[in-house]
Amino acid sequence: MIALLLAVALALQFGPRTPLTPAETLLAPALLRAIDEQVLTAESSAQTAGSDPGGGWILLSCREGECGTASRAARKLNALVAAKRIPQPSRSIRVVSAINDLVAAETRAVIHVAESTDRPFQIVRGPWSTASIGDEVAEVFGRRGGVAVEVRPFENLGQLPLDPHGIPTTTIITNAWTSRDHAAATAAASAYFLATLPNDGAEALLSHLMVGAHARLAEDGRRAVAQMGPSQRASADVLILMGQAIDREQRRIRSLARFMPAPLDATLASRMADMERGVASVWTSLGITSSPFVPPAERIRGRGGDDRRVPARVAGATGSADSAVLNVANHAEVAYEIVNFVDGKRTVSDIRDAVMAEFGQVGLPAVGLYLEALTKAGAITLK
Repeated sequence: MIALLLAVALALQFGPRTPLTPAETLLAPALLRAIDEQVLTAESSAQTAGSDPGGGWILLSCREGECGTASRAARKLNALVAAKRIPQPSRSIRVVSAINDLVAAETRAVIHVAESTDRPFQIVRGPWSTASIGDEVAEVFGRRGGVAVEVRPFENLGQLPLDPHGIPTTTIITNAWTSRDHAAATAAASAYFLATLPNDGAEALLSHLMVGAHARLAEDGRRAVAQMGPSQRASADVLILMGQAIDREQRRIRSLARFMPAPLDATLASRMADMERGVASVWTSLGITSSPFVPPAERIRGRGGDDRRVPARVAGATGSADSAVLNVANHAEVAYEIVNFVDGKRTVSDIRDAVMAEFGQVGLPAVGLYLEALTKAGAITLK
């Protein structure tokens, strides 16, 4: 009998175990089940206070009057924390539909929930300028339960204009008829994970980031191959596309530091640097050029088509300009991203390259004209 019990114990300890799902590598299965099963009550609040007063906020944002799903996600978390079924997060989690100076100062990341009646459950990534771990986290939790998720590039869905402040936003689209419960659980899990970093899933997140980076770069690689045509000769625009895409994923890796205690742990910093080098290796593995990868910020251009003027924002300015001068169909999104890339370091040509890689053909003269219009409006300086 003793031998049988010992055999059972050893089998339980060392025998085959059911593998975890990707989502369960970030948050423990018990936490995810608690989020799924939590029944809302009238007492549950849409705000959860963090244990660290200086830890900042994770926002669940929504359009005014369309906050049902976002509030549902936040109330789940508040009820679970109040009942001590999940630990209190270090960062506060709040539902907002407008911004002010305090929101911009305190926010670390945003999960925006857009309600729709004619679109399926989707994840919309943030713009390239603020590429962040939030996209990866939401994609992992969005696929939980075998749900097929369409992941789309950035588009305007009523997100709060926080990207110009360097605050990343990932958007979840929910359909009230088919995906509201799943969207609320995805938003809740994503917000809670970001609000508790560094946590037990941080190491797994690094691995997910590398896998996700290669998947996203494969998407960009297909665009590059299509642009090269049958002859498969890499034009300047193809090299710009892939260079900017690699730079985007490297920024996404570095964004993890936003959620880590300062100063950054030396071992973690070394791991992140190794990851950045691993992402850059895609440059040569695709076979589009034999030239070594050069970060976009260090790229030397020829004289032709180079606008070396450097735009910088004017603090507190609210001037705007007509984005139609950009002469592209999605001119509002392109204009928004142009401003996001204005940092007092990038030249006009640098900014054009960045938005061209993200959105497709955008002319350098048009970008220059738009920035000149912003200068006249007092929003930026251009030197």
